[in-house]
Amino acid sequence: MARSAAAKKVAKAASAGGSGRSFRPRRDILFPAAMLLVVLLGVVLILVARNERSSNAPAGPPRLGDHWHSLYAIYDCDDFILDLYPNDVDDQSGIHTHGDGLIHIHPFHTGVTGQFATVGAFMREIEFELTDSRIELPDGTILDESGEGCASPDPDSDDPDVAEPGAELRIMRWETLQAEKALAFTEDLRDVRFLDDGQIFVFAFVHPSIENADVPRPDDAFLRAYLNLPPEDQPLIDGSTEEGPVLDDGSDSEPVEGDLPATSGPAETSEPAEG
Repeated sequence: MARSAAAKKVAKAASAGGSGRSFRPRRDILFPAAMLLVVLLGVVLILVARNERSSNAPAGPPRLGDHWHSLYAIYDCDDFILDLYPNDVDDQSGIHTHGDGLIHIHPFHTGVTGQFATVGAFMREIEFELTDSRIELPDGTILDESGEGCASPDPDSDDPDVAEPGAELRIMRWETLQAEKALAFTEDLRDVRFLDDGQIFVFAFVHPSIENADVPRPDDAFLRAYLNLPPEDQPLIDGSTEEGPVLDDGSDSEPVEGDLPATSGPAETSEPAEG
């Protein structure tokens, strides 16, 4: 009887082992599923962020890789200020000047491309303080609405020698070298944009009675010569100590008083439809 009972136990154990239901381990799928979910969520977030960056990216030129040049000058009442101010600090944005009377526009990052490529970005880079009524130059010179030197005959006086002082700040922008008319901006001056290669900007303090057409356009010969140079003959955009372009004869040339800017006569102007 003992032998028979033992044999039954052995047979029962063998039968249970062969079925595989009691001893096969269960595979836990919760952890792999959770990891897969995390990966999918990360991919979705990356795609959403990329789309948001694309939709918020500055629209239009200048873009990264562009390299433009514009002429700028400051007109104070009846004459141009001939002092030219190079960057005194390392160029951070790519919209700066070498002290050559030109604005070099080659954005380093998207923060100064498209609608963010503005006069305000340039002024910030060269450490000018600009508002809609005031400019403070790096040497401490302040130009404002007090209009010292700007005067116009007082319309309420019979004496033509009685002058009415005062000034307002306008930014005059000639869209191209060929443009005869300039747009005049008097508000939101820091938002005035750079729109193309070869534009001309004048920061003009003039008496309010002065017509836009009477604000003179600076001599653009220097800019014209510069734009005709091959890129390898233009000043370096970083770390350059040059203050003027290499001209066709291969000699270095620095702007001298009287060369830039000079009056080339008044140009008709029109008020801007937009800033």
